[in-house]
Amino acid sequence: MTDGWDEYASSWDDRPDSKLYAEKAFASLVAQTDLRGVGWTSKRVLDFGCGTGLLAQKVAPYVGELIAVDTSEKMIAVLQSKEIPNVVAVHGNILGADHKSDDTDLGAGFDLIYASSVCGFLPDYEGAVNEFARLLRSGGHFIQWDWQASDGEEFGLSESKIRRVLESAKFRSIRVEQVFSLEADEQTMPVLIGAGIV
Repeated sequence: MTDGWDEYASSWDDRPDSKLYAEKAFASLVAQTDLRGVGWTSKRVLDFGCGTGLLAQKVAPYVGELIAVDTSEKMIAVLQSKEIPNVVAVHGNILGADHKSDDTDLGAGFDLIYASSVCGFLPDYEGAVNEFARLLRSGGHFIQWDWQASDGEEFGLSESKIRRVLESAKFRSIRVEQVFSLEADEQTMPVLIGAGIV
């Protein structure tokens, strides 16, 4: 979530693991929300920590408007170069203390907010989820995918932490479980989904 991600921007879309993660996240998003069903073409979506927009590209054809936000200027530049008609790419930190809602004209009233491999890197995960709950319309979905934390490691998030944070933010119909895994450096890296409805 810092400008340190800029160095990955030019090659991010060429990485097989990046593409596979986006494909698997999209498949689970469709299963969770029936995104391809009737009614989504008028919906408003926020892709938080969108990177180069690999997931946004898959979601955009099914929704009315997709706001894609990232703190990496170069990641946003790659997304903008794709010229996806209904995607508004925003460079900035919408959770920052100095952010004003009129800076990016985000407003509230999202039907879906998702964050793909982002929440585990946030300094205030719980505060972010509370803000997402505020930005959602009644009945709106929040979905996150994050690496599952291993015992004794600070990298990733645990099922119990995700569930606790979603419950604290008053989400209902909560789902937290391993949804897929990827192979990297000769090890299996499980990915958790955290989902809820306001």
